[in-house]
Amino acid sequence: METHALFEKTFKIDTTEPERKLIRRLAELIGTRAARLSACGVAAICKKKGLASCHVGADGSVFNKYPHFQKRGAQALREIFGWDKDVRKDPIQLVPSEDGSGVGAALIAALTMKRIKAGIHAGVNVKRKNSLIPPA
Repeated sequence: METHALFEKTFKIDTTEPERKLIRRLAELIGTRAARLSACGVAAICKKKGLASCHVGADGSVFNKYPHFQKRGAQALREIFGWDKDVRKDPIQLVPSEDGSGVGAALIAALTMKRIKAGIHAGVNVKRKNSLIPPA
């Protein structure tokens, strides 16, 4: 839908062309900042874990549908790690992950069970009746 029509229909605001150009530029800047911030988190985890290459699954509407978000995140990783622009594939790649929240919940549950079996109960209430958690 054309930006002018979108603003009129959705917000009941009549915008000028310079206003629409400014709005578009602001949206681009905000989207770029969001992609770069998420890349910072990915880079920090990879550096802490000593990962030189991997695939990072990203789930959500912003990653999957926001224009250029994936490309901007990849560019930020190139800048953070100093990778050559001419490399065919980046060593750390951001890839779409379907049902990431379900997979994430399963991983958290599995890791929590592993911690409980190891006797680490920090943050876990193990005294509930009818719990799936075995007694310590």
